[in-house]
Amino acid sequence: MKNFINIKEKYISLEVPEKHINYAFNAVKSGVKKELIFKNLTSDVRRVDYKLADEMLDEMFSANGGEFKYENRGGYIYSVFYLIAIVVLLMLITFSNNDSLVIKLSFALIPFLVLFLRTFIPTLKGKFRE
Repeated sequence: MKNFINIKEKYISLEVPEKHINYAFNAVKSGVKKELIFKNLTSDVRRVDYKLADEMLDEMFSANGGEFKYENRGGYIYSVFYLIAIVVLLMLITFSNNDSLVIKLSFALIPFLVLFLRTFIPTLKGKFRE
């Protein structure tokens, strides 16, 4: 919050209206994409200068923890779901005495393993997008 006050004071002194700064800050805090906020700030209604809007958004996103702070949450949620399914299937395979059930569960395990790897690895690299 302290960083936001400094950013707000800086851009008020550069003659950006306070309501536009508040809009940008609230949008950044709620996880709206930078392009959309930039488009709204530089529209015919708000008329904020392109360079000022870009600099202000860069500062706000860096003060908030980065532009892609909220982007990888879905990847972690899906990865955890697939991992739970894998663990349950492995437990069923381990404790099952029926051979045909073990084979069926093993085939059911493969798609969950593939889905887990397809979501978890890009999430770790920071490239998972919904």
